[in-house]
Amino acid sequence: MLFSQSFHAPQRRPVLLASWGFVLVLMAQLSFAQKSQPLNLILKEEALPGVVWATIDESEVITGGSGYAELSSKKPMTADSKVQVGSVTKTLVAVAVLHLVAEKRVSLDSDLEQILPSLNWDNPWRDETPITLRHLLEHTAGLDNLRMWQFLNSAVSPDTPLEAAFPQDQDRLLRLRTRPGSQYSYSNMGYALLGLVIEKLTQERYEDYLNRELLQPLDMHDSSFSFITQDQDSRLAMGYLEAGVEQQSVPMFLRPAGQFTTTAADMQSLLGFLLGDGSLNGEPFIEAQHMESLGRPSTTDAYKAGLSMGHGLALARRDRHGVIAECHPGETFGFRAQLCLFPSEEKAFFYAVNADDENADYERFTQYFISALDVEPPPPTPVTPNAALEPYVGLYKLAPNNMAEFAWLDWVFNSVWLSVDQGRQGLVMHSLQGQERLLLPLGGGLFRDAERSVASHIFFGDEQTTLSYGLTTWKKASPVSLLLAWLSLAAGILGLLYIVLRGTWLSRPGTAMADNALLLPWICVLSFALPVYLYAGQPFLQFGELTAASALLAVISGLLPFSLAFAAYRLLRRSKPFLPDLFAVLSGLQLCLVLVFEGVLPLIFWR
Repeated sequence: MLFSQSFHAPQRRPVLLASWGFVLVLMAQLSFAQKSQPLNLILKEEALPGVVWATIDESEVITGGSGYAELSSKKPMTADSKVQVGSVTKTLVAVAVLHLVAEKRVSLDSDLEQILPSLNWDNPWRDETPITLRHLLEHTAGLDNLRMWQFLNSAVSPDTPLEAAFPQDQDRLLRLRTRPGSQYSYSNMGYALLGLVIEKLTQERYEDYLNRELLQPLDMHDSSFSFITQDQDSRLAMGYLEAGVEQQSVPMFLRPAGQFTTTAADMQSLLGFLLGDGSLNGEPFIEAQHMESLGRPSTTDAYKAGLSMGHGLALARRDRHGVIAECHPGETFGFRAQLCLFPSEEKAFFYAVNADDENADYERFTQYFISALDVEPPPPTPVTPNAALEPYVGLYKLAPNNMAEFAWLDWVFNSVWLSVDQGRQGLVMHSLQGQERLLLPLGGGLFRDAERSVASHIFFGDEQTTLSYGLTTWKKASPVSLLLAWLSLAAGILGLLYIVLRGTWLSRPGTAMADNALLLPWICVLSFALPVYLYAGQPFLQFGELTAASALLAVISGLLPFSLAFAAYRLLRRSKPFLPDLFAVLSGLQLCLVLVFEGVLPLIFWR
């Protein structure tokens, strides 16, 4: 084991030990100062308030803080400052579940439906492939990520039972979208279910159990799974959004997936344990075989086809900035965090920034710590020259996408197109949402991103029609279908825009309103301004609740296709309808019907 959780110094040579202790403290201070300077520069250039960190480099352990824990008072961020880490919480929940497995209180292959029989499970593969704890840990259960009401909801309190996130009246909430174990699909709901499993097995709140049975043995005495606000604990750094807007702690329905408060020193203790063999104070805490699988996939079709990248029992194995790491990112209201291990080199780092700003480049921190730890890059996997690339060319859609309620939007905007680049002898991945990626062939359906060192993508399945990079899966799709979807979207938007302009012209003073067939859809489209106005005046945390804004949005979006259908009926009854009006109405109506069929309309975010 790399770092023992108990250390007993010998009782001889006190002068020598004191001298060495002084030298070690001095070296740590110098190393701390060296790390702080570039981190301060990153904070300044990215307009971020502060950062705490912990690093392990073989025998050297360093924690620190830079910037501000609170901007208004200029309170400095220090190694003792507390932060919230978002989804890094999942790593600790996974460790707790694996500890229960080591105690033989449950198995990784236990049937989840038998542990939590009261929930509305909907597994079409139930007879052949039940959902297990392993699937939840590895994000391969086939569950949706979350629903909007589970994420943005001010009605939840710190004491809301976990069962409230899975109400009995929502019978499709736990419907599986892929066969358990086959595909990775990140799921916050899955880790909330693990919290329920812990409560079922221990017969107490998961927070109480983990605070006592996980954090105390790990010597993480300044950490807590309980809900903590800045008003309750002055050591907790203030969180920030864009433009330095303060954001206090927010309770959540799916809290086992992202509710955890900690310090750099406590996270250093966790890093040391994760780099070890699973024992604490000489006693087994997690089985060694499970420690080896923390960042290694085991069940997905992509893994079985030969791709080593993907999510293990707690971490995701990724080729990041030229090195192979086992990591977990975190994001919550006002904070971003990252934890990465390099087990073969006995190195690791953790950092947390007290800002959740979409305009900032947080990967600069990741790159900095990789460089500071001097992680050894693997040699690039050789490319297979003159490989046949044409069979892989085509359109690929997400299968599945991350959130079911946005499946159609992801189909339209997040599909990728692969073409051959003969000059560079590779495939080019085109995307509307990101930069082009060059994939170099390695043989056997494996490809390496030109900016990576080892195999990053794999084609598999019938006629190699499925593409994966371990954490996202695409399936080959019809370009004609996507073209029709784009034409439908473009025609619908243009039709509705025409109705707004034409309807405004026909509704000017002095015109005959009764003869205006576009009147109802014109009013309906303009009415969307009302819920938009109400949304702007309510807290963003209420977005997933049933409020005046969300109710009006649902009603108006539900009435829109009916208003268009009525306008089309009125126009078609005329002997000579004005064709531009008719085309606009039919264009808007066809888009509405497509969105109704895809489950997008009416716009309801509280279901």
